[in-house]
Amino acid sequence: MLLQIEEKTIEPDIVLVELKGKLALGRESQRLETLAADLVKAGRTKVILDMTGVDYIDSAGIGILALISGKMTEAGGALAVVAPEGRVLHLLNMTQMVRILAVSPTVAEALANLGETFPPAAA
Repeated sequence: MLLQIEEKTIEPDIVLVELKGKLALGRESQRLETLAADLVKAGRTKVILDMTGVDYIDSAGIGILALISGKMTEAGGALAVVAPEGRVLHLLNMTQMVRILAVSPTVAEALANLGETFPPAAA
């Protein structure tokens, strides 16, 4: 299955991007890179990338994750990745991406991690 991308706002400043299919070299993966750039331009730099539905990732997909993480960090935000047990998590561990990405098993935990990273400003 080609990569399907669905974007949802789950809090005013946090975007959930759900992925399904293959995160591999190709146009679909480039769409993800474009989406990340558009989010940064719009000032939406706290992103949860839900990879629960991803059944395949290659080296280009790993590279895109690193690129998106860097873009969000440079813009003063953060990227949290949801990867439950399975092939994707195994590859993130094997490639040491877990050292540069905040990886959680659920969206709820990823959301909590973003909250801890970015406490709300005092009013």
